[in-house]
Amino acid sequence: MAGRFGFFRTTLALALAANTITVRADAQNEQEAAGPLALQEAIDFVGRLNPGLTAAAHDVLAAESAARQAGVRPNPEIEIEAEDFGGTDSREGYDGATTTAGISQRIELGGKRSKRQSVARAEARLTGWDYEASRLDILTRTKQAFVDVLAAQCRVALAAEALALAEDVRKAAAERVKAGKVPELEAIKAAVEVSSAGIARDRTKRELDVARRLLVANWGSATPRFTNAVGSLDDVGDAASLDSLAAAVERSPEVARWTDARLAAAESLRLAKAQRVPDITVNVGVRRFDEDGTHAAVAGVALPLPLFDRNAGGIAAAQHCVAAAEQKERAARLLAATSLAEIHGRFDTARSEAVAIRDGLIPAAQKAFDAAQTGYRQGKFGLLEVLDAQRTLNDAKAGHLEALTAYHKAAADMERLTGTPLTATEQTNEQEVK
Repeated sequence: MAGRFGFFRTTLALALAANTITVRADAQNEQEAAGPLALQEAIDFVGRLNPGLTAAAHDVLAAESAARQAGVRPNPEIEIEAEDFGGTDSREGYDGATTTAGISQRIELGGKRSKRQSVARAEARLTGWDYEASRLDILTRTKQAFVDVLAAQCRVALAAEALALAEDVRKAAAERVKAGKVPELEAIKAAVEVSSAGIARDRTKRELDVARRLLVANWGSATPRFTNAVGSLDDVGDAASLDSLAAAVERSPEVARWTDARLAAAESLRLAKAQRVPDITVNVGVRRFDEDGTHAAVAGVALPLPLFDRNAGGIAAAQHCVAAAEQKERAARLLAATSLAEIHGRFDTARSEAVAIRDGLIPAAQKAFDAAQTGYRQGKFGLLEVLDAQRTLNDAKAGHLEALTAYHKAAADMERLTGTPLTATEQTNEQEVK
C-alpha cells in the first residue's frame, strides 16, 4: 500500500531491514551523535538499531519463505522391492527372486497447491501489517520520548528561572530587613523559598536524566551520548476535522490488517473445501524375474476412499474463522474510530489550554509578579504577596509546558493512527519556553 502505512513487500527491502540485527552493541554507541540530537536523527537510529523492529522484519521474511514453500509440489518416492528369496526348496537363495524397482508420485487434486500458496501469501501479508504496526508503535514511542526530553529540558530551565526569581526576592527582603523596615522573619521566609527552588531544580535535573535514558533505550543504548535534544514545543496548530481524519484511519494497520485477515480466512475456507478431494498416487516401475532373467513393467494407482474423513470439521472451522474475521474487522473499525475521537479530544484540549495559558495567564501572572516585586521594594506590599505572585507565575509556566507536552504526545498518537503529520517538533532550533 502506498503512503505512510505501506509496508515492505519485497524480499530485498525486508532483507535490508532484517540485516540491522547484525549491528554490534559497540557500533550502536559509535553511531549515536555525541552532540545535539534532533528528532529525525532519533528516528533514524531507531530504524537501524531497534531490536524489536529487526525481529519483526525477520518474521516477515519467514512468512515470505513459508509462502514460497507452500507452492512446492510433493517429492516423488523411489521404491525397490525384492521378494521370493531366502525361502525353502525352490525358493532358497536368490535364484527364484523377483525384484521390482519403481517410482511413485502423489498428485494433488482440487487445486490444493495453488490454494495452499494463496493462504500462505495472505498470511505473509498479515505478517507485513504486523511489522508495520510494530514500526509505527516504536516510532510513536520514540517521538513521545523525545517530547519528554524536550519537556524535561524546559523544566530544568524553568526551575533555574524560578530559583533566580526566588534569589531576587531574598535579596530584596534582606535589604528591607537591613534597613529595619521589616522583621527578620521575612528574610528567613525568602531564604526558605530559595532552598525549595533549589531542591526543585535538582529534581528536574534527575528527571531529565531519566528521560534521556528512556529515549536512547528505543535504539538499544543504555547510556545517552547526546548533549541535548533540539526542537520546539511552542508550535501548536489545529488538527484536521474528524471526518477527514477518519478516511486516513482506514489505511492504518489496525483496520487494513483485518481486511486482509478476512481475505486470508476466505482463502483458508477454499483450501479446506479442496481438501475434501482425495489425492491419487501413481507408480510405475520394472520387475525382474531372476528365475529366467526376464523383465516386465508394473504400474498402479492408489486412491483413498473418502468414507470417514471428508474434512467436514476443517471446513466448519474455516467457516467460523471467516465469520470471526468479518466481526473482528468491524470491531477494529469501531475501535479505531473511538480511539481517533479520544485522541482528537485530547489534542484539542491540550491545544486550547496551551494557547490560553500562553496568551492570557502567563502575561497576567508576569505583570502581577513585576508589580508585586516593585511594590515590595517600595513598601506597598508584603512578602506574602510577592511570594504568592511568584508561585502563580511559576505555576502558569509549568502549566503551559504540561499542556504543550500533552499536545505533542496526542499529536504523535494521532499521526500513528492516521499517518498525517501534525506537528513540527523536529525543528532544529533549541527549545525555549517564554
